[in-house]
Amino acid sequence: MKKPKKNKPQQATKAETPTSGGPKTEFIPAAQARPRGLQASVPLAHDVGGEPTAGRAPVPVLIITLLVALVFWGDLYIVDHGGELDARVYQPYSSFKQIEDFQPKGEEEILKAKGLLVYNNICSGCHQPDGSGSAAQFAPPLAGSEWVLVKDPARIIRIVLHGLSGPIKVKDKDYGQGAMVAWGPVLSDEQVAHVLTYIRNSWGNKAPVVAVDQVKKARTETKDQSGYMTVEDLNKVSLKD
Repeated sequence: MKKPKKNKPQQATKAETPTSGGPKTEFIPAAQARPRGLQASVPLAHDVGGEPTAGRAPVPVLIITLLVALVFWGDLYIVDHGGELDARVYQPYSSFKQIEDFQPKGEEEILKAKGLLVYNNICSGCHQPDGSGSAAQFAPPLAGSEWVLVKDPARIIRIVLHGLSGPIKVKDKDYGQGAMVAWGPVLSDEQVAHVLTYIRNSWGNKAPVVAVDQVKKARTETKDQSGYMTVEDLNKVSLKD
């Protein structure tokens, strides 16, 4: 049976003490080499690699790109929906000029301004902002159209309410390969009256304003209408002088 090994005596550390004859080395026990009050089980800073240091790491490019894109998008959103940061402007308006356009200038001008908003949203894509129409989309022109300029708007009201399909002649040119969508389920009587008033009084057109009551009457008279209107259906509507 082996005898237990004896603990080796702690090694002493060297320390220099000045003497008149020059530096003299003396041995200090390792337990006494630590500062007073520090337990022997706690290592000194140099025992674990020294004091910690702070460093810097670069920000990932992807995060910077996302932040820039977010700021850019926010700026565009504020410009488009914030009325140019004017506290007097709120949706659906985008500038104070639009609001000024609704200030009383005469009934026709106010109705046209309201109709312009509707036209830009649902009509200009096919009939173009200047009312010139689009042959590529089979959309006839509204500027100078005999269907638009007739004094009694009963027929054109029905076109907006129920749409139009089949051949139609406008300014001596035949159209008929496309179909106009029925906007009656989407637009109110007021909106139909406003947009038709705008169409009938823009791009050189000049015709009486369309009254809300005229739209209500046409909607009631055609409540059983199924499908699009045709030129034949329109010609059955008698017009007032």
